[in-house]
Amino acid sequence: MERRSPSDPAGRAMSDEDAVLVRRTLAGDRAAFEALIASHLPRARAVARSVLGEDPAVDDALQESFLRAYNHLGQLGDPATFPAWLCVIVRNEAVTWLRRHARSRAQGLEQAEELSQRELDAENPRLPHLRAALESLSPSYREIIALKYESDLSYEQIAESLDTSVANVEKRLYRARQQILAYIESHRERSSS
Repeated sequence: MERRSPSDPAGRAMSDEDAVLVRRTLAGDRAAFEALIASHLPRARAVARSVLGEDPAVDDALQESFLRAYNHLGQLGDPATFPAWLCVIVRNEAVTWLRRHARSRAQGLEQAEELSQRELDAENPRLPHLRAALESLSPSYREIIALKYESDLSYEQIAESLDTSVANVEKRLYRARQQILAYIESHRERSSS
């Protein structure tokens, strides 16, 4: 697996800073944990949204994830791997929340979002096709798209979050984009015939 070069100063600085904050948290410094969460909140939110969409439950899943991370921080092997470890916890909590609330969530979301979706769709007629294309992606592709375009993370940051290589991130983003384009093209052809 291709990893970031140890000579990458930005990556090393972030890992070193995370490691220091993890050690301080384990020593009882709650402010250190708050700093850890603040620095990784956009990434964690993107992961939760990749599973839950724009559901208000994203905040609930994040809160549960942060509590779980705090309570299990002592189980983290290498403190520098905190970002990837946190993303796994967030993903698992979001999936758990989704399973617990699947039936009531589907009914409530349809009713609550119907009006706002129509308003947005009227503003940009391409938006429903893009939204449908994103929904057609597998969860792993939705997640990588969310990390790139919603959280505006670099390939290196995405690789760190997903505990994978930059090459794998590039490949998955390419495939996700190709699937989105294929979906839009196929639906454009259907609507023009």
